[in-house]
Amino acid sequence: MGFTTPCFIRKNTPELRKKLEELGYVKNSPIWTDNCSIIWAYQYPVKGFDTPNYVIANSFDIPFDKHSLLCGEFIDCGTNEELFLAIAALRDDTNENQWFICDVNHWDRSDNGEATVYAEIGEWIFCKSNDDDCARDNHYHKATVEELIEHFKEKEE
Repeated sequence: MGFTTPCFIRKNTPELRKKLEELGYVKNSPIWTDNCSIIWAYQYPVKGFDTPNYVIANSFDIPFDKHSLLCGEFIDCGTNEELFLAIAALRDDTNENQWFICDVNHWDRSDNGEATVYAEIGEWIFCKSNDDDCARDNHYHKATVEELIEHFKEKEE
């Protein structure tokens, strides 16, 4: 399938749009909206429309009522870029760019393969790729939307 959680942020910068594109999103709004203040990230779960999109708008009056029927409820990330990107990155077909939480105290391997890194319950780990241990290891679980909101709420601007 792909991206699982539609969300929006009350902020718009070229850097933020670039990060969305690095996650796999495609801009689906005209160039004149580039200076607008809200970015919406979503993926239609309908065959033929399953490209992940982001739309830039100035208000909530764009017709997202019909989109929410297909995409689900949009999560409001305020102006918190870390929260927005963490939620926008949530996928069901890869662990790449996902946040994981340690469920069991254990020793992990360091980059050179030695068991030297100790991970504790509740520790947050960012998986850069499917090759990362947290993505394959049963000592971790992928952070839920609720856990991401709780974790990143302190970082609100």
